[in-house]
Amino acid sequence: MDQQAGVPTGPCPACGLPVLYQPVPGLNESLAATGLATDFTNPAALARDLDRLRTTPGLLPALQEAGRANAACYPLSTTAAALTDLGRQLN
Repeated sequence: MDQQAGVPTGPCPACGLPVLYQPVPGLNESLAATGLATDFTNPAALARDLDRLRTTPGLLPALQEAGRANAACYPLSTTAAALTDLGRQLN
């Protein structure tokens, strides 16, 4: 999945889909245990990390479990309530 602005940081790991991400501030913190940092500017590094995801025993299930556990810490209802409150404060 090729997304911008952190879109995969919530729904993808929550659905058990590991995310390969460019290691930048924000994504490092939100995806550290739920995905693999890779260098998208280096095709060999990307291929290596995709292969690692496919061939390393236990890696995919571990990332899936971590993604679901992380998502459970941030329920959408809490996010919606916080955004609603922020909207009220800004009005």
